[in-house]
Amino acid sequence: MKLSGIALRNVFRNGRRSLLSLTAVLVAAASTTMLFALLEGLRADVRHNAWNYETGEVRIRNVNFDRYEHLNPVQYVVPEYRALAERLRAHPAVSSVSPRIRVPSVSFRDERQIIAEGIAMDVANEYGYQEDFAAIVAKGRLPEPGTSEAILGTRLAAELGVGLGDAVTFLTQTRARVTNAFTVDVVGLATFPVTRLNRTTYLLPIEAAGHYLRMQDAASELLLKGSGDGGSLKTAVSALLAEDGLQDMSVTPWTRVSGGYAYLRMADIAYRIIGLLFFVLAATVIFNTTMMTIHERTLEIGTLSAMGMRPRELVRLFFIETTYLGAIGSFVGVLLGAFLTLPLQYVGIDFGALMEVVDMDISTVLYPLLNRNSTVLVFVVSLLIAMLASFFPARRAAKLQPVEALRK
Repeated sequence: MKLSGIALRNVFRNGRRSLLSLTAVLVAAASTTMLFALLEGLRADVRHNAWNYETGEVRIRNVNFDRYEHLNPVQYVVPEYRALAERLRAHPAVSSVSPRIRVPSVSFRDERQIIAEGIAMDVANEYGYQEDFAAIVAKGRLPEPGTSEAILGTRLAAELGVGLGDAVTFLTQTRARVTNAFTVDVVGLATFPVTRLNRTTYLLPIEAAGHYLRMQDAASELLLKGSGDGGSLKTAVSALLAEDGLQDMSVTPWTRVSGGYAYLRMADIAYRIIGLLFFVLAATVIFNTTMMTIHERTLEIGTLSAMGMRPRELVRLFFIETTYLGAIGSFVGVLLGAFLTLPLQYVGIDFGALMEVVDMDISTVLYPLLNRNSTVLVFVVSLLIAMLASFFPARRAAKLQPVEALRK
């Protein structure tokens, strides 16, 4: 009988120990599959929020705005933004452009001072920039272009004590650093994916904000999206700005300014360490069960050796047995992990209050995403670790002398 046939027979003959090893690999593979799906979902979520609300894939600003951002330097602007936006849209590396005006604001309710930030945008253009732009509307509607309408984050509206149909007055500073007050009509309430945005943010048309802040055809920033490679997009846009003599503009990829991306890099390392620990535990179970199996089969090993089976073939026999278990456990584990993850891709995991203290571009509801490459990697790593865990016990079995083994 071939070694593969003997190995398969032994797998079924040692049912309990085989099941224990198989379960260890299965649990490790399923857990790691779900862990990496959560990481992939986190990665997609951070990118979505950063690109749509904070940084774009790359962001164009006046260099001094970046330098003094903590002082809300509305006087440092991107001039003639409409013409620049059209020129950027014509560039093959740019897929969409979103001009924005940041409106640092404060409002009052009784004696309380409430800090807020308006994000003024070209509403008609935004439908092309954000594929799910309208999805933020919880009640009412989005503001119409050119009006003094606004949609407020639900938490901000509650803080201000306003609802649909009400008006709210904000204080801000103009480009000339003069205080100005303006009133907007609340036409909608928004549920932003990020808690911080719900608490502080309102959206309004860019034309109205330009008037309130006396921007004179200038914007605070332009957010750009391209092919997904922020580095190459930055290079292309920087070259275009240099051609136009706009050396006082900075082009910054989202990976440099997104707090969520920095967290993501740490999470990536942490998740991989956790996944490795799962596999180490599985390897320990396989190692122990293989050693116990070898101890129980000492007489069989001696008989096989006496019949002419060479040490190298004994190693291969145990190696093949574990490969069968590892392959089955890894495959079923990955399938189980994928099966458990698929519903979560649609319903999500609501972290609720846990995100209240996270001041990053991370949504309160995360949607795990299965990634083909990482799923295949989990299967391969599970199988390799199972095989490696059996190698040393198999070598020990091969070193047993036939006479000593038969005596036992």
